[in-house]
Amino acid sequence: MNRKTYVIGHRNPDTDSIVSAIAYAELKRQQGWAACHPARAGKLTPQTEYILNRFKMPAPEFIPDLVPQVGYFLTRPAVTVAESVSLWDALEKMDRENVNILPVVDESGRYLAVLHHNVFATNITRRINPHRKAIVPTSIPLLVRTLKAQPLVTFGGDEVMKSRILVAGSSYETFKNHLEAEIPANALVRTGDREDVQRHSIERGARAVIVTNGMPLAKGLRELAEERRVSVMISPYDTSSTAFLILYSTPVRSMADEAARPVSASSYVRAVREQLAAAPSRCVPVVDDNGVVIGVFGESDLISEPNIDVIMVDHNELGQAVEGIENYRILEILDHHRLGNFSTRYPITFINRVVGATSTIVAGMYVEQKAVLTPGVAALLLAGILTDTLMLRSATTTDTDRETAEYLAGLVDLDIERFGREIFSRARQLSDVAAGEILGMDVKSYSACGLKFAVGQVEVSATDELAGRKDELRAALGAKRAAEGLYFAALMITDITALSSTLLIDGDAEFIRKIAFPRISDGAFLCRDILSRKKQLIPLLIEQMESVLGRSDRAMPRER
Repeated sequence: MNRKTYVIGHRNPDTDSIVSAIAYAELKRQQGWAACHPARAGKLTPQTEYILNRFKMPAPEFIPDLVPQVGYFLTRPAVTVAESVSLWDALEKMDRENVNILPVVDESGRYLAVLHHNVFATNITRRINPHRKAIVPTSIPLLVRTLKAQPLVTFGGDEVMKSRILVAGSSYETFKNHLEAEIPANALVRTGDREDVQRHSIERGARAVIVTNGMPLAKGLRELAEERRVSVMISPYDTSSTAFLILYSTPVRSMADEAARPVSASSYVRAVREQLAAAPSRCVPVVDDNGVVIGVFGESDLISEPNIDVIMVDHNELGQAVEGIENYRILEILDHHRLGNFSTRYPITFINRVVGATSTIVAGMYVEQKAVLTPGVAALLLAGILTDTLMLRSATTTDTDRETAEYLAGLVDLDIERFGREIFSRARQLSDVAAGEILGMDVKSYSACGLKFAVGQVEVSATDELAGRKDELRAALGAKRAAEGLYFAALMITDITALSSTLLIDGDAEFIRKIAFPRISDGAFLCRDILSRKKQLIPLLIEQMESVLGRSDRAMPRER
């Protein structure tokens, strides 16, 4: 299977994370990475939804986790066989393609059964039981194709009927008795150049007369066969080979294992190990969400590298990354945050710049590499810069961010101030969003002084947008703190118009009592001129923790 590369941001992605993934995946495709796709590890925020809809750009693929799935380990395209193909052709295909199992599919490619050597051996033994006459379900076209026969007269179309093989190897009188003991219309008469047998079989209305060794049909019998609607064909093979191939002309589905169940491509590898161990040849068919066979998963695939690679944007710590990312090869990292404790098994491209948004980095790479910035991508990158720098007012904003924003705005003929206000005011109002969802929009977890805490941030265009929901939001913070064992949980509500923030917090009572910001109410504080969580709020909270706990955390806080 072709390898796929996902460009993906952090969990609970903000606008900068989403648009950076979209834009960088497009840049990689322009560089020849055809299988490079943007992805997201969480739900879109209302702000991001608005921006994508505004510029008619599709959202990245949602990948809730990268815990190894069966589909990530498929190493070759699906080798399947149609249900109407003969057993002989199916076995030849297994040998030609060097596969241990062969999924049987319908005309749409959906899974029906699987042919494997165990079920073949069992079924063919039943068919050639010497204690009873062989019954072969087959059609006239299947007989012709399997025998590579020359059809003289054919009837019955593709209808599959159960038929007995009748061999004209004894005297004519004995043969007549044998044919009379059968239902002629269900009999496949195999004979040589014996005119008496050929004529009698046609007169009695046999289903088919198969003449072996390339022998001719006796003169005058073709017209009789057409009159009696008896199929006649000339097999190029000798008597024994023809008998053998007739048995193998049965449709492959009738000899396949219909009890064997496939696994979904989205199934976790750990969940299918038991089924895999019990499967014939230690292989199982793999289907997509529509039941279409897309491959075969075997025990040998468990030790193979997955066919997924990853490029991380807007973060560089495994604690913030999509779950399971450590199972895949990370090719590149693009970020503007502090460095975390991170290592890889292979050398990678790591770009980390002191700017206010990852979108600034990506836009700069388009310029450096003389790539085509389409209007849609340029607008998304501009939105990413404006949202992550709070319209270029955040303490994290650099001259590079401002210059890049001006350049992008010129490409798409947008006024920065007007466009920024549009983004923050036209997105779905947070008053319509559940408290738990608000907390999860852009929350980051940290550790300092040996303790864990979490701080989320949302932007509003009016100070009173969430004013009436303080108690509800604090209750949600309390539930989060209790569930995750945090020292405190906080939400920073940033008013991009007033250029200030409100801090809602639930945590250790002594810690909250000593918070130096002006108190609005219990667990609510006014943070004037505080816009950046990373550069302004977190350092102050860490300093307060050290004061309360009586110990210093000399290392910078680790985001998780």
